[in-house]
Amino acid sequence: MNWPNALIKELAARRCIIFLGSGASAASKSIDGKTSPPTWSQYLEGLISIMNSKSDEPLIRELITKDKYLDAAEIIVKNISTANYTDYLRTTLQLPKFQKSVIHEAVFKIDPKVVITTNYDDIYDNYCKLGNSANGYNICKQNETHLVSDLRSPYRSIVKSHGCISNPAETILTRSQFFEARLKYSNFYKVLDGLFLTNTILFLGYSLNDPDIQLILENVNISAIGSHPHYACMANDIHPTIKEVVRKTYNIELLEFEAGKYSELEHGLTELANEVESYRLTNPI
Repeated sequence: MNWPNALIKELAARRCIIFLGSGASAASKSIDGKTSPPTWSQYLEGLISIMNSKSDEPLIRELITKDKYLDAAEIIVKNISTANYTDYLRTTLQLPKFQKSVIHEAVFKIDPKVVITTNYDDIYDNYCKLGNSANGYNICKQNETHLVSDLRSPYRSIVKSHGCISNPAETILTRSQFFEARLKYSNFYKVLDGLFLTNTILFLGYSLNDPDIQLILENVNISAIGSHPHYACMANDIHPTIKEVVRKTYNIELLEFEAGKYSELEHGLTELANEVESYRLTNPI
């Protein structure tokens, strides 16, 4: 993969925030090596199995097939008890004890000041707490109030914008939950908007289907159009017209790897981490 010099310099200076999506955890393996974290569609299909009523199952599966995950989730959540959802979340994402992925290793080596993630899992969180870094990270969920203090501290920050496995009741899954969270925790999301406004973002393992992040990008790009783009690593199977729309609407430059060859992305990120580390050594700030 070809990494822009501007991105390498911004990462080296810690002016770039890394945003981790579900794809960052997809290559992780459980402690027994048998399973990986589910994709969006797999996660929702698993929830179907614990619904109180299966009458809407055909519609839900149709929505999942069309990648309308938020609409599918809205219907699913209405048919699941809080206790059953909590049990499913912990059984699916916590009990397997997933280990770090190559992407997690690369991000850790890049060592950004801030990592934002919509993932519920705590794979990267736990990895960052190991060894000498044990006291070097603050973790803030959307329902907590210490984000500003964290950002002003010399420590690294991991921001869980959609909640965490540690508190399943506060995780965000549906369209209505997105809306409610922005109202209920408005100060948190104002800070998040500010981070998007004042920093470059590198999206890893992320889909642009998330309406919450789309809204942030739209607001930032309209209120303060900048010459520096955000970046997103994505497979090269996106239509040129869509690429242009993404660039113009969200100010995102796509950094592509061959579709289906995630090892190319992993290798590329390892190289990026090495380039950032090398730049810091030769250009100390």
